[in-house]
Amino acid sequence: MTTIRSHGENTPGPGCPAQYTRLYEPVPESGRDALWTRLREEHGTVAPVEIEPGVRVWLLLGYQENLTVLQQPHLFSRDTRRWREVVEGRVDLSRPSFSWRPNALYADGAEHTRLRTPIVDALGRVDMAATERTVRRIADELVDSFVADGRADLVSDYAAHLPVLVINSLYGLPDSYGHMLGDITAIVFDQDAKRGEEGVARMHQYFAGLVARKRNRPGQDLVSWMLQHPIGLNDDEVAHQAALINNSSHMSSTHLIGNTMWTLLTDPRIRTAHTEALVSVQALLDHVMWSNTPFQTLLGRIARQDTHLGNAQIRAGDALLLGFAPAHLDPSVQRDEPENDTGIAGGSRAHLMFGAGPHACPGRELARLIASTGLSVLHERLAGLQLEVAPGQLRWAQSPFLRGLHELPVTFVPAAPEGPRSPEPGPRVRKAAATGPEEPEDLLDRLLNWWRGLRG
Repeated sequence: MTTIRSHGENTPGPGCPAQYTRLYEPVPESGRDALWTRLREEHGTVAPVEIEPGVRVWLLLGYQENLTVLQQPHLFSRDTRRWREVVEGRVDLSRPSFSWRPNALYADGAEHTRLRTPIVDALGRVDMAATERTVRRIADELVDSFVADGRADLVSDYAAHLPVLVINSLYGLPDSYGHMLGDITAIVFDQDAKRGEEGVARMHQYFAGLVARKRNRPGQDLVSWMLQHPIGLNDDEVAHQAALINNSSHMSSTHLIGNTMWTLLTDPRIRTAHTEALVSVQALLDHVMWSNTPFQTLLGRIARQDTHLGNAQIRAGDALLLGFAPAHLDPSVQRDEPENDTGIAGGSRAHLMFGAGPHACPGRELARLIASTGLSVLHERLAGLQLEVAPGQLRWAQSPFLRGLHELPVTFVPAAPEGPRSPEPGPRVRKAAATGPEEPEDLLDRLLNWWRGLRG
């Protein structure tokens, strides 16, 4: 691959192509799907691209090439510290877009197993029936906040809040902390680098404070279960695994809900089939994860050794950009639409959104539950739902990594809020006894006060 020297000169590596498609440039009018097709025509199943000026990687366009890399950790590492651009000092992994964190996502082999097992086991203890009720409560309360207006932005008013509030509830915290966590997560992914750095620092405070509180006051929640796991992760390791659960689910679930609602609002055939129960909500989600997946690409693997992949000669230390959206367009896996004319893509359950191999997402059933319940609540509560603007006026994110809407403005028949549901867990008890001393403010308390100050 081409590397970037400290003085800014581009120096092609042996056998590297001269031209690199710049994925960071504005989305072409023809859309990224046309770009993936053009790259496949020009380069085959693996293409050289830039994800930022001078940051060059291999983009996997073929479905089988993506699976090969996902399923062969002995050839392709998840540890981004192995990336040649990092080793030689040209890329900073502290930035959210080029990350390394001490969590299961970036670990290989035995270390990956050690960090992942407490996550898997904790998620396995989640009562899914109770969680579905929690999702519905939160979704209904979000709808109550705008249902009387007859209009809403289904991204900023709904989809951006639901996943993080549910995850926060699984941490055993009241909803106020979830709203704070959602705002902090948004700051982390902000295009402003300084705000992003502040968001990362605040995120660390949230999870450090969460683990400290659960160490002192354990409960029936994900963090307490990870702290009690026999593998024996330390507090800092548990904090990073808890942060991973949130960070890997928030934006993807937000855009899964948003992209699915966009599909229903812009494709009458699919909307009719779903309304008439010809297409289940799970089949609808699979269709969206195949045809309009929130994860377009992911800076996913580093080559451990020189190897040949597709038509490209990969060198040890090269970075590979997993191409989920391009893989779903691979002619080798395209299928004709079903004869019943529902508009649902055939074979869509083969999507790669949840990954494959050792790093396959352990929370995929939870993600499906959040999205499907959230969609069902909208379907049940908002009568006469339609877009407030023409589809062409909607603004899509320019990121080469995510596909999602900045906003999804809709109108519907105004209705009365349904009122409060079962109360959320109360705030932390601040006195050991009626006459005992007040419990000192902890890190989560201080962070919540900071957040409330920002909100005025």
